[in-house]
Amino acid sequence: MKRIFKDFMTHHKSERNGVFVLLAIVFVLILYLSFSYLLYTPDKIDFAKFEKQLKSFSDSVNSQVDSSGDAERKYKRYASYGKEEKLATSKGERFNFNPNDLSENDWKRMGLSDKQIHVIKNYESKGGKFKTKTDVKKMYCIQEKLFLSIEAFIVIPEIKKDSVRSKFIKRDSAKTVIKIPLAVILVELNSADSLSLIKIRGIKGFYAKKIIERRKELGGYFSKEQLMELWKFDKEKYDGVEKYVSVDISLIKKININTCTAKELKHPYLSWNADNGIISYRTKHGKFANIEDIKKTDLVDDETYRKIAPYLKTE
Repeated sequence: MKRIFKDFMTHHKSERNGVFVLLAIVFVLILYLSFSYLLYTPDKIDFAKFEKQLKSFSDSVNSQVDSSGDAERKYKRYASYGKEEKLATSKGERFNFNPNDLSENDWKRMGLSDKQIHVIKNYESKGGKFKTKTDVKKMYCIQEKLFLSIEAFIVIPEIKKDSVRSKFIKRDSAKTVIKIPLAVILVELNSADSLSLIKIRGIKGFYAKKIIERRKELGGYFSKEQLMELWKFDKEKYDGVEKYVSVDISLIKKININTCTAKELKHPYLSWNADNGIISYRTKHGKFANIEDIKKTDLVDDETYRKIAPYLKTE
């Protein structure tokens, strides 16, 4: 055992020299790795390009912040109109009106705020006119819900057309033709009798009778388009007579929903359930503050309300 250990630990001269050389190499490598940084100067890094990119990115972010701020301000602006519109639809009074040159007090009666009225008056001051109900809807201060609540009450007088019919008289001597203009006959639907109605081209005795019967059922016409509710009175027929008729909404017979009975409330546009539901709601909750409150019965949808509103009143 001793001999084996001795042989293992004993080295020849050449082996010892090899060990010394290896140690010397290791020592030199350690010195080089420890002090090599002193032998060269590191290259300087140019951050100018990076800083330029960073500035460009920062400007872009600031621009987006500014634009989002503008968007937020616009949103708040329209949100304020939305809030004002909610007040207008809930507190406003409803009555027939012509939006052209309507006084500020009347706009306020409908619940519009000073800001909304200012927008409308500014539009009028620049020569703006409301020619159709759609023109009212286009005002950005009058949003969808508010427009639906006032649409049925908008009455814009029709601009009479200058169209005329002519008859021709021939002079035998000069053989000339002279045109003599004759004014177009304009018949008011809420006051006309059958004799007046049959003067309209396209209206015979049958339709004259039906127009009067429907007028009695409804309590009057609030729109010429209601003629198309008659049997076989289609769009083509309506287009042929539309320019010869007019409607005076002041002649409509209105029903007071705060004093009427279910029988008195009976109307072609209301179902039996709606009649009784409105009376029951009034009995339970008291008088209606405005006509639109009948929708709280859940028996009158938006379309029915649009049609029946011109025939109702609260006082």
